[in-house]
Amino acid sequence: MNKFVGQQAYQSNSVSNPKIDDAHGAISVCLETLLHNLKVLAEKPPHGSELFNRVSSKCLTAIYILQTSLDFEKGAAVADSLFKLYEYVKYQVIANIKREQSVNLDQSIGVISEIYGSWKTIK
Repeated sequence: MNKFVGQQAYQSNSVSNPKIDDAHGAISVCLETLLHNLKVLAEKPPHGSELFNRVSSKCLTAIYILQTSLDFEKGAAVADSLFKLYEYVKYQVIANIKREQSVNLDQSIGVISEIYGSWKTIK
């Protein structure tokens, strides 16, 4: 796959102008945005490039939104598990920014894909 395909998809994707109808839709958009940007990062855009910086920032922002939206009072066990999964993905994005050797963006994509797939089925 051409490394610039992700950039073109990013620029033309509806994720950049999402329509949000409710709280469920907001989380869907965050998960979709995170998943999309993780896939762009996995294509290894040049480190420090505008694309690299933008998608890294969007990943971290989406993770922050997802983590702060968790309700630890109503669903403590699920919220705790999701928080840990989001924390793992955040660590992978930061490790990628720092150029660490242990980066596993493919596993992060798999984690978010599973969460997103489950989220789509519960509405």
